[in-house]
Amino acid sequence: MKRFNVFALLIDQYRYIRNTSSKRAAVMTRLILICCAPVLAWVSWAQGWQLQSVGELIGALGLLAGVFISAYAIVFGLRVTQGRRPTSNLKLKVAHSMDEAALTLLSTGLLAGIDAGFLAVVSAMTPEGSSVGVGMTAAASGLSSLVGLYFLMSVRRLHMLYVEAFPPYWRVRAMVGHEEQSEQKPSHH
Repeated sequence: MKRFNVFALLIDQYRYIRNTSSKRAAVMTRLILICCAPVLAWVSWAQGWQLQSVGELIGALGLLAGVFISAYAIVFGLRVTQGRRPTSNLKLKVAHSMDEAALTLLSTGLLAGIDAGFLAVVSAMTPEGSSVGVGMTAAASGLSSLVGLYFLMSVRRLHMLYVEAFPPYWRVRAMVGHEEQSEQKPSHH
């Protein structure tokens, strides 16, 4: 049964959500992830939202799942070249970013696939020409909100990975300028 336990992936990814500088848990991000789906599901249910069709969403979510799992494979392949114990601080920081990016990409692919599968079942249960029920729409809204959040986190993780591996010129210039200023300050004896 362990082979079917997708919660292990989500728990690992959740544990990896940390502030990059302090390595402490990113509490606000974790709270948003925990609260988003239930809150949006409740709002959807309270407002009586009903999906009119889900066919397009199923295709889009299925495609999203495939794209993110493919992106995971690329990041995983690159991470393997880093080795288990990177040799410099920069390589260590990049390796950590790759680890978090890989888990976030894989989690996004998983959630998009689950959402697509759920909506496929909902579509099969909904009579043709009818709206999706309020309860099923609320569940779909909550799950889709998680997919959206993980999508945003994935893009941000990839962005951070890129700028940590290849700092843009303005960051390099700022770091070099800061070092030059500290060297020019007279010391007091």
